[in-house]
Amino acid sequence: MSKRRLRVGVLDVESGHLHGSWFEEQLTARWPDLEVALKALGSRPRRAGRSGQGRRIPIREFYSEPIYRALVDGKIDIGVHRMKDLPAPLPDDVQLVAVTERKTPLDVLVTADGSILDELPAGARIGVSSRRREAQLNRYRRDLSIEFIVGTLSERLEMVTAGKLDGVVIAAAGIEWRGWQERVAEVFTAQVCLPAVGQAALGILVGAGAAEGLVEKLRFLNEPLSRQEVDAERAYYVALGAWEGSPVGGLARVKGDILRIDGCVCSLDGREILRAWAEGFPDDPLRTGERLAQQLLEQGAGEMLARAREEVGIVG
Repeated sequence: MSKRRLRVGVLDVESGHLHGSWFEEQLTARWPDLEVALKALGSRPRRAGRSGQGRRIPIREFYSEPIYRALVDGKIDIGVHRMKDLPAPLPDDVQLVAVTERKTPLDVLVTADGSILDELPAGARIGVSSRRREAQLNRYRRDLSIEFIVGTLSERLEMVTAGKLDGVVIAAAGIEWRGWQERVAEVFTAQVCLPAVGQAALGILVGAGAAEGLVEKLRFLNEPLSRQEVDAERAYYVALGAWEGSPVGGLARVKGDILRIDGCVCSLDGREILRAWAEGFPDDPLRTGERLAQQLLEQGAGEMLARAREEVGIVG
């Protein structure tokens, strides 16, 4: 490799440290004499928005700014970040050189007694950390009490263990990174709850001026099918005009020579959900994602997102 020492930026959160350690293992297994210096970078706090009932609730941030700012300023050589939390499109001065192989891109339910969603009693308290999950769960079972929670994955799971909640809905990938699959009561199908775009994949980032040699050396981490799926999902998200934390779900999957992407746009209360799907060729993911967005926009997704944006008090 052109450099014997690489500075790698990760977010200073539980998942960031796991991702950084994995990345270091991948590089040093390939180049044993390489020194990888992990640098933990602070993430912005999550903002709060309003619900229709006046509650103050968190809005998931695309909190990648510390990573790409460090790349632009030359403080790190490489950034490692969850794809679902990267803005779409990326800033011009940052390039995405690899999308890693995805773990399970679906959401899961963790409950204290192992109950699945259909077995929970009316009024069961379920913790979520996104409007997308709240809306889809409300559509599936309006008799549940959905509560917004924040914290690391460990902290959210502890709320169930301590009896503060009957269950939490989280990303399957977060569970898999920690090897805690035995905690999962149910893996949601896409028909129950579509995940966030880019969920379960990591992005490997460098500055726009990075040496070509570095870029080429990192491409071994790029998984072509994952890249095609994530590219379709992000193209769909951009074409929708979705905003940070918006109630939008999307999942693309490549099967043989077909790429299929399913998407949904939800009202905040879950009473109205628009769904559609599109198919195309895996080597043309952007067009397939944009086609799905156009279908949803023709159904009124733009107006639904505008209403949701106004309800949560987001300006600009």
